Amino acid sequence: MEPNPLVSIIIPLYNTERYISHTIESALNQTWGNKEIIVIDDGSTDNSLSIAKQYTNKGVKVFSRPNKGASAARNYGLAEANGDYIQFLDADDLLSANKLTEQVNLLLQHPGKIAVCSTIHFKSNQDLHQLSPTAYEDSFLYDTDNPAQFLTNLYGGKNNRGSMIQTNAWLSPASVIKKAGDWSEFYSPDDDGEFFCRVVLAGKGIVYAKNCFNYYRKFTHNNNLAGIKTSKALYGKFQSFLLKKQYLLNAANNPTAKKALAYCAMELAVESYPFDKKLSAEILNMIAELGGTDYVPTLGGREIELVKKIFGWKVALNFRMLYFKLTGERK
Repeated sequence: MEPNPLVSIIIPLYNTERYISHTIESALNQTWGNKEIIVIDDGSTDNSLSIAKQYTNKGVKVFSRPNKGASAARNYGLAEANGDYIQFLDADDLLSANKLTEQVNLLLQHPGKIAVCSTIHFKSNQDLHQLSPTAYEDSFLYDTDNPAQFLTNLYGGKNNRGSMIQTNAWLSPASVIKKAGDWSEFYSPDDDGEFFCRVVLAGKGIVYAKNCFNYYRKFTHNNNLAGIKTSKALYGKFQSFLLKKQYLLNAANNPTAKKALAYCAMELAVESYPFDKKLSAEILNMIAELGGTDYVPTLGGREIELVKKIFGWKVALNFRMLYFKLTGERK
């Protein structure tokens, strides 16, 4: 590896005209000098593409293509990338200025590993300098030579506690991504989880950069429960889960890994119910095959949790749905 490796920052872009300037500026302001910024517009219908093109005079490469989804846009970016390392950056998120520098320096000392950093969740009206990552999420980030154990802990294999790592927190050697393969292009809200499961397992371990941050923008979503749960999204998550299950058990087919997968599956079984009872039942059968789990996620406030405790989680979810239909409010 050269002492001054090139980092490719890949930004998939779709209808984020309010934020794309800040995101590109965040990439341009990285203290790591040897970088290329690649923006792939995925068929935006607002002014996102024209705003991104304003940065071509600063060396930003902008490509435009018909809408095929974020994963396909990232694959397009990978095909255009020349970097030794790959940084994915969503078009409404930000990176601390030292993120690439901190992570590249660690990876130069640990060839073949993947770098991760803490994530700070923020809303648009918040001052980033006043925010910190959560201690809970940080407890899942650490240096290790055991990628499968790292994923097992992340997925909930220890004390029924799991977490997530958002896409931008990683910095990956291009050689490891090539070994892992491109992003899967079927629709799934967990496309990043499936992709980075492969990438992590293709690497030699994890290095944790403690002094830099990924800033992940959070939005206030519609309270319409039916709008949040769609068959396409649920089956996409299920397909991603099946692939992660295959990858992890191929790497570490042990009771702790199965416990972690059962934990993840229970989250999805509950999320699917009662919107798709057939899918939920299929997932519950799979949980039994994995050895079962006593974990049930929190469903709501005090009343819904009391119903869950007395009558079980299915009755509680049916009650919550009925309450929402009658009142228009979440319980």
